[in-house]
Amino acid sequence: MTNYLAAAKVLDQLILDLRSKNTDIPDQVVSSLKSGRSYAHVTMLNPNDIETAIKAQSALEIVEMNLLSIAEKMLGCEYANGWQKRIINAYQEEQESVPKKTTFVSGIPKSAHWVRIETQDLFTVQDIEKTINERQLNIRKQDDGFTLIYGSKEHLAVFLSEVRDKIRKKIGK
Repeated sequence: MTNYLAAAKVLDQLILDLRSKNTDIPDQVVSSLKSGRSYAHVTMLNPNDIETAIKAQSALEIVEMNLLSIAEKMLGCEYANGWQKRIINAYQEEQESVPKKTTFVSGIPKSAHWVRIETQDLFTVQDIEKTINERQLNIRKQDDGFTLIYGSKEHLAVFLSEVRDKIRKKIGK
């Protein structure tokens, strides 16, 4: 797997090095690097999201192309080639392990509120699907055994209240 985060880190270092040599870096290059880094984080958390990986790669390639062109023009071929090797090596580095817990979930609208629930013994997804449909919420099963439910804040609050009531009835409280 391509290590976009390591490549972004090396590109950050290249920007710092170029700036220390009084070289101007265009704002759009810095902006593309920020975008590429954000996409790289999402890709690390959800490696199956090919679309986001393509966006990360595209943004970082734009930054790499621009920075290496600036480096070659201002400081020479040898300097640019050295950095290009570092960037290539960074892409090939082994990626750090993915954190288990996150506050970011890819694939849902930014405006949506969400909750992850574990349905295990208390109830099944089928038990709560009617409530989900009534509340105009969306559901997505995740690989780790949790179920992601998302939608408007108001509908999600009502849903959680109803689930709490079902759990209380089920365990006899």
